[in-house]
Amino acid sequence: MRRKALAAVILAAGKGARMKSPLAKVLHPLASKPLLTYVLDTVFTLAPERVIVVVGFQSQRVAAAFADPRIEFVVQKEQKGTGHAVLQAQPALRDFRGDLLVLCGDMPLIKASTLENLVARHRQSEARCTLLVLKTEQPRDFGRILRDAGGRISGIVENQDADARQKTIDEYNAGVYCFDKDVVFEAIRQLDDKNSQAEYYLTDTIRNIARHRSAVQCVQTRDADEVFGINCEADLKRAERILTGRPS
Repeated sequence: MRRKALAAVILAAGKGARMKSPLAKVLHPLASKPLLTYVLDTVFTLAPERVIVVVGFQSQRVAAAFADPRIEFVVQKEQKGTGHAVLQAQPALRDFRGDLLVLCGDMPLIKASTLENLVARHRQSEARCTLLVLKTEQPRDFGRILRDAGGRISGIVENQDADARQKTIDEYNAGVYCFDKDVVFEAIRQLDDKNSQAEYYLTDTIRNIARHRSAVQCVQTRDADEVFGINCEADLKRAERILTGRPS
């Protein structure tokens, strides 16, 4: 049986206003290397056929910092949300057939073994989408995983849009996904921006995809450090402490 193709889309368009720096967020140094380096190095261990980085703020500067022939860059001219960001990769992937791994460029501690497990679970279950979810009793400002009466994933609600009951859910979206490529772009085309951020959320695709029985699966982690995203200077310092404390 022919190996199924894998493409990775890394979201790296944000300015990172909370960094209080003129530098694009993914260019900030972590242990002397740009933040995006860690995500790219981890993704490359999976040997994907395609690696696409979605850039926006300081797009030319980011592309110049990662002049690697294995990387393709697409530009999100306006930051209209994660769903809109992924959509920018569609023209480049027009002829691609396979699975699409989507993750953020500001998660330097994500492990290759976790991504490998996510892709393997996606393929074994023949799901249309497989999520990485964080299970923890410690409150987070991540989106919550919604499940139906049968325990199947039915959607994701972002923290800003969650009601009081939903905010008691202890299963969180980690922002890492493996999709069937054609399914995700069809689901993105159905999105709207009727939410508190007036953005096109990638998380809203899950509700549409989940209408098909067993279409959405998940891989669970309890390692909150692994899915830690960098949003400010203090986060960079914390990530460096975690990174230097990991076994080599």
